Amino acid sequence: MKKILIPASLMVLALLCFSTFAMIGSYIDAEGFLIEPFFLVPLGYLFLTISLVWFLVLGVSKLLLSKK
Repeated sequence: MKKILIPASLMVLALLCFSTFAMIGSYIDAEGFLIEPFFLVPLGYLFLTISLVWFLVLGVSKLLLSKK
């Protein structure tokens, strides 16, 4: 249970980044510049990728250790 706590929390952070990006939205200010919280998208993908790789490593290691 402890082993999946960090990747699960990274998955939650990724979902929070994506949902926050969708909730904040984007708009054009008075000078014509697009204002959006774009940094949340790559940050969300980073958290998602790290958590999926971590889950994959945990799964493979569990399978290899159970065969021995």
